[in-house]
Amino acid sequence: MSDRTTGELLHATDEVPDAFIALVRDALAHLYDYAHLQRHPLAVLVGPPAPNHDVARALRNLMLDTLEQLDPGSHVSRNDREWRPYGILTHRYVDGYEIDDIVTELRTSLRQFQRDHRKGLLAMASILWPRWQAVCRDADREDATDAPVDAHIGAPTAAYAGLHSEMEPLGLAVTKLELSTLLDGVLAPAKAMAQEYDVWVDVCLSKDVTTVWADPALAKQAALAAMSTLIAGRPATLAVGSRTTPEQVALILRPEPPLQHDQPLLLGEVNRRLEAVTELLTVQGGWLEVGSDSQCVHEIALRFRRAEGIPVLVVDDNERVLQLFERYLIPEGYQVTAVTDGHAALDAAARETPAVIVLDVMMRTMDGWELLQRMRSDPALDDVPIIVCSVLNEPELAEALGACYYLKKPVTQQQMVAALREVLLAPGPADGHRAERGDSDLARRE
Repeated sequence: MSDRTTGELLHATDEVPDAFIALVRDALAHLYDYAHLQRHPLAVLVGPPAPNHDVARALRNLMLDTLEQLDPGSHVSRNDREWRPYGILTHRYVDGYEIDDIVTELRTSLRQFQRDHRKGLLAMASILWPRWQAVCRDADREDATDAPVDAHIGAPTAAYAGLHSEMEPLGLAVTKLELSTLLDGVLAPAKAMAQEYDVWVDVCLSKDVTTVWADPALAKQAALAAMSTLIAGRPATLAVGSRTTPEQVALILRPEPPLQHDQPLLLGEVNRRLEAVTELLTVQGGWLEVGSDSQCVHEIALRFRRAEGIPVLVVDDNERVLQLFERYLIPEGYQVTAVTDGHAALDAAARETPAVIVLDVMMRTMDGWELLQRMRSDPALDDVPIIVCSVLNEPELAEALGACYYLKKPVTQQQMVAALREVLLAPGPADGHRAERGDSDLARRE
């Protein structure tokens, strides 16, 4: 965090290189594109991928936290020039407003918008620049990656080395891929190796496994490398399964019994072999988790983003809100149907059978309260969880009418995703869309 005041940041000089300011702008412009953030040069600011550390989410949170440092506070009017850089960046990159709409709302000129936009970007870059320089100094001292250096900004131009340079000429072809199809392409060579090592491969995928976002070639190499790593440890059985949540599908590899230190493949060697797997997954938006302790490896999880998201119906008569909620939910793996009135909502709900409904209250023709009651009186929708999302503060009324959760606008992406996870994971009637509870902590109401 910078020690300078908001005013000092907004009047920063051009001591920060333009190339670095461009990186900051690019990261802001892709706040809801996790695959892009996963490979972004600024990802070095949040550390390398690791178990329980999602680089894309960490970078997104860093950008949002940095932006919030520009907020001059509630005592400053939105008409004040000190607020405009913060407001412009928030409207443009967080809320997704068009430039013309921002100019109209702030009652300013396009030229003044451009000046304040540049001022805000420079202020954010000024906060992040010392952190970038510190990362560069650490990299120079350790001299561990031999990463290329950009002469314009004096820092690594890529977060990954080694295998990344091998993959780059191949390009990246992320597409929808059935996990079972991925496994079919891996099992034959894996079982051939397992036979040589006297290891039994037991495959049992969960019934709700669906499609994932992956590069077929890279995903196959990642899965095969992970399986061969464990097979080389000579467990009696390698159990291959899957685990599904609302946002992701994991290919689970479990050696039985777990790999111990005194087995032929030591834990250190396992970790070294899995570095390539981590990189193969990272470039396609996935990540690797290793379940281990000081004595053994229990399981390896290759995690992919779900391509067929859980169907969510969002009802709001404000097109901007619908677009914002789509940007919130689609990168998280949800399949969003957005409608602007109650009658269209009833038609969509009957046609598509959503797993959850997000409902605004203040709408014309048919308001949210009436729509909520009509949905709750429909036997086909009686078990569908409904989240009321409104500027009004009426959680008791919403609950009395059958809503299971209440969100007060404005809503952040974190709040929206946490609410969806809670209602989807809550105990209730069997539903093919409901996720297993697993080991994750549920997000709770504020």
